[in-house]
Amino acid sequence: TLAQHREIKKAVPAYLNVKAGDGTLGHTKDGCAALSEIVNVFVSEALWAEMGPFGAIGCASALVYMNPRVILRMWERLRTKNWPELEKECAKLKRYYNEVIIPLDSKGYTDSAYDRLQGRACGFLKTSLWSRGGPYRSASEEDVQMARAWLKNNWPEFLDLP
Repeated sequence: TLAQHREIKKAVPAYLNVKAGDGTLGHTKDGCAALSEIVNVFVSEALWAEMGPFGAIGCASALVYMNPRVILRMWERLRTKNWPELEKECAKLKRYYNEVIIPLDSKGYTDSAYDRLQGRACGFLKTSLWSRGGPYRSASEEDVQMARAWLKNNWPEFLDLP
């Protein structure tokens, strides 16, 4: 709750930010606006254009592993409140999530598998796809190729690394 966040801030003045995910106070426009008065609110990059006007200022994700130049440009648009240009990129990112990431959810991947898959799909990361073993599933080379093909056809700039 907002009251709980205020209590945390009072008890821990170094409380600087919150990652607002699905179902949290900061994931709503009113909640984001209220929270942003006491802490920095981080949301998915895909929501920057939607939540930025309500105080969202950053993210805590690994999309920067895909192509730092593109994500940092998007962040600069968030910082300078360039909503029209940011909305164009957020729309592409939402489409990427819907057409690439959500279909992969049924494979039971966790954050590390997605981080590695996306970094490899764009060519920025030169890491293995292995993801901690045990109960954690690793993405496959076929998943990497599927993501790369989608990007090539729909957002080729993501494959143009610095």
